[in-house]
Amino acid sequence: MSQYLKETRRYHLVILFALLSVALWVTPVQHIVSIGRFQHYAMAIFLFSFGYFVQSVYSWRELSKLARFSYIATGLFFFSVALVFYQNPWLVDRASVAGEDKTNARSGMLVTYMGVSIMLGIVWLKVAYDEAVEKRKKLQLESPPPSQEVS
Repeated sequence: MSQYLKETRRYHLVILFALLSVALWVTPVQHIVSIGRFQHYAMAIFLFSFGYFVQSVYSWRELSKLARFSYIATGLFFFSVALVFYQNPWLVDRASVAGEDKTNARSGMLVTYMGVSIMLGIVWLKVAYDEAVEKRKKLQLESPPPSQEVS
């Protein structure tokens, strides 16, 4: 268990903030403050994005440049989603305020966020691949070379 915790230390704060965001999501904030459903979602998503920023600061020295970029870019991505949700409560399907132009804007946002999420996924795959290669090289250096028998 301690080995698992050691290997995943670069994700602990992201996981913590993800759990906090789920707790905020299931808390009925609308009973305390007058906000829309998407604004409530925005608060939870913002908390989740904050976890990426905190984790990147906490793990800065042990992260590669690409990993730093991926943490910050992912935090910015979720922050922008939270900002869009908070500022546009009409995004909900049953909003009577949403007109033709807002419906088209919603479709454009959907396509844009899908494209950015695919690009972020590619960056994270590259980070994971680089870490696996680095770990493999480290294991090869630590293990003794196979004995060569001469016949």
